[in-house]
Amino acid sequence: MINWIEKWLIDRRQRVIVDGKVSNWKSVLSGVPQESVLKPILFLIYINDLDDDITSKVLKFADETRVFIKFNSDAERQQLQDDLNKLTEWAEKWQMLFNFRKCKCRHTGHGNEDA
Repeated sequence: MINWIEKWLIDRRQRVIVDGKVSNWKSVLSGVPQESVLKPILFLIYINDLDDDITSKVLKFADETRVFIKFNSDAERQQLQDDLNKLTEWAEKWQMLFNFRKCKCRHTGHGNEDA
């Protein structure tokens, strides 16, 4: 399978057409072709170990990750924080940093100030 993927990605070329004018062909040296079936599959393979050693529940879909846990004590809150720290370490190791501007924290349940 690795050989098949490699052959599919090697020796790719592209050109641009704007208003009927065509550029010369140029080699594509990196990346996965847009709109290909392979792109999401490779991404899922790449992030497959994201939730190893995570005790909270983790949902992964496309480029979105959700981490959640039901907690009633400071120890359980710390468990969630430890998992978030592990996810941050994974992201730094693999250079797949989370976009913290898009991160949200949601508190649900009775008596939560942020609910």
